[in-house]
Amino acid sequence: MLSIEQIKYFLAIVEYGSLNKASQYLYISQPALTKQLGLLEKSLGCSLLLRTPTGIKLTPAGRYFYERCNLIMETINETIKQIKSFDKENVIKIGGLPNLITYFLPKYIEKLKMMNYEVYIEAMHTNSQLINSVKNDFLNIAFVSDAVQESDIAIFPLVVEPFFVVMSASHPMVKTEEIDFLSIVKEKLILYKDPCPIRAAIRNHCSFMGVTPNITLELELTESLINYVEKGFGITIVPKMVADSMSNQGVIAREIKKFPLHRVVSAVLKKDCVSSYKSLLFDI
Repeated sequence: MLSIEQIKYFLAIVEYGSLNKASQYLYISQPALTKQLGLLEKSLGCSLLLRTPTGIKLTPAGRYFYERCNLIMETINETIKQIKSFDKENVIKIGGLPNLITYFLPKYIEKLKMMNYEVYIEAMHTNSQLINSVKNDFLNIAFVSDAVQESDIAIFPLVVEPFFVVMSASHPMVKTEEIDFLSIVKEKLILYKDPCPIRAAIRNHCSFMGVTPNITLELELTESLINYVEKGFGITIVPKMVADSMSNQGVIAREIKKFPLHRVVSAVLKKDCVSSYKSLLFDI
C-alpha cells in the first residue's frame, strides 16, 4: 500500500537527482531507499525511474506521479498548518448550510476580517452535522435553518424569511395575482435533494397542508435548480435570499402569498461561548 513516507522518498530522489544524494538528505541508507523505491514501483505496477550513468530520469509514468505527489504533499502540509492554527485565539471556525454560506454569511466574514480574525469556513448539508460540529468544538459558530433547541447549545434567531416560487418567464403562473402554495405543489417541481433543511421545510409544509408534491427532479445545487427551471422542466421553491440573488433573465421569482412558507435562519453556539460571539451576531 502506498504510504506518505514513500511519496517523500520518491520526491527526494527526483529533486536530488540520485539515490545516493537523496539517502544522505533523508538520513537513511541507500540500500534501504532503493528497497522502498522498489516497493513503491511494485505497488503501482510500473517503473517510475530509469537509472543512467548521469543519474536518474523519470519515465512518463514517473513524471505524472511526480506532479501528482507534489500536489498531494502541498495539500497535506497546508492541512497540517491549518489544523495547528485552530488553537490560536484569533482564529474562528464557522460552518453553515451551503445556501447560507453563499448568500447570508459574507456580511459576517467582512466584519470578522476587520476584527483581524483568521476565518475558516466549512459547508455542511444538514443541521445535525453543523450542530454536532459545534458541540465537538470543530466549529465556533454554525448558521442553520429552523434549528431545534437542545440543552447544551444556544440558538440565536437572526432572520425570518419567506419562500418564493421560481418559474420560467413564460410559465402561466407568472400572470397569477396571488401565488397559492396548493397550486404550486400540483406543478412539476424541481427541488433540492435530501438531506437538506430547505427540502425538509417544504416536506413539512406539505404534510401540514395534507398535500403530496409533484416532484419530478431533485438536484443539489441552486444553480442547477434555476437552470432547469429556466429551460422549462418545472418550477422550484427557494428562500428569499436565494431568489434575490438570481441573475437569470429567463426566470421570475414570486413570493408565496397564500398558505406561505417561511424559515428561520439562526446561529448556533455552545452556551459557554455565547459571551465571546454574541456581539458579533447582533452588531451588524
